[in-house]
Amino acid sequence: MTLLALIASAEAMLFSASRAKHGQAQRQRLLMGEAADSVRALPLLENYLRRKTAGASKIQALIAAKVTQICRQAVHTRSFEYLVLHLIRSAIHISRKKLSISKLEVTR
Repeated sequence: MTLLALIASAEAMLFSASRAKHGQAQRQRLLMGEAADSVRALPLLENYLRRKTAGASKIQALIAAKVTQICRQAVHTRSFEYLVLHLIRSAIHISRKKLSISKLEVTR
């Protein structure tokens, strides 16, 4: 009976560890842009931009593809998240500074 309980608990631990590893790998693929659902189509915007860029040369298309590839890699980093956070905090700081200046002018 104890052996059966031990085998069942080992199987449950193995299953749990397997699920955790699978979930972690799936999150990693999603963050790195490799997951199938990470590519989101915007048909109206894509059709509009395709018409606008119809006359692009092959070299322009190649440069655009390479720049896009670099941007996609940069976006999936922790430093990009910190950059966005810094920009948000800077914008809030600037708006508060302008607000305090306008309050100061009103009180005079």
